Amino acid sequence: MELCIIIPAKNEELSLRETIENIQNKLKDELPFNILVVNDHSDDGTLLLLEKLASSFPNLKYVSNEWEGGVGNAIRYGMSMWHGDILALCMADGSDAPQDILLSYKKIQKEGFDCVFGSRFIKGGRVKNYPIIKLSLNRIFNTWVRIVSGNKYNDFTNIFKVYNRRAIEAIMPLDSTDFSIGLEMSLKAYKKKLSIAVIPISWTQRKAGTSKLKLSKNFQLYMSTLQKSLKKVSAL
Repeated sequence: MELCIIIPAKNEELSLRETIENIQNKLKDELPFNILVVNDHSDDGTLLLLEKLASSFPNLKYVSNEWEGGVGNAIRYGMSMWHGDILALCMADGSDAPQDILLSYKKIQKEGFDCVFGSRFIKGGRVKNYPIIKLSLNRIFNTWVRIVSGNKYNDFTNIFKVYNRRAIEAIMPLDSTDFSIGLEMSLKAYKKKLSIAVIPISWTQRKAGTSKLKLSKNFQLYMSTLQKSLKKVSAL
């Protein structure tokens, strides 16, 4: 089963090389995989770097997001053209650990799960250098989502997740344009009663570049996504 890793990238020239090289080094002898980087309207050297990386790694492809900018739009654009049997979503800043991609793949490939959701906040999970304000707001919001949705999972907003193709088809279409896509995909997977494995994962604050997550803007998007999901559930 071939894995496709979609990575949205906006102005990530300082982080992307290390992220790609770490993934390649961890996975190259373990499984068949390809990487699809979606350049999300970068205005730095990201596109030039991608050209160089693609010449070094034959399994790396890149496209430029032709839709409006935003992490969600970049991921959805990539999902319109990915190939493989299993899809992983991770960030360009190196915050997601390649070994967690490998473990998630094995959970689907060997154990038959539809999805694998990582949690940074269960036994075995690790968080390094998470800004305290973002961490506090993350825990408050995810706890609230867990309560109102009736699911025990506690890291809905984390975009790092892995799906088989059937699961992706089941949760389509997706509407989120920005970081709320992680929440939308999680809630839809639970609503569709897909088989989901939850594993502890590691998360590390980026070493370089600037975070694209804007708290006020994305809180509104998270709220809108949650409200839409709850309305759809209550209408069933």
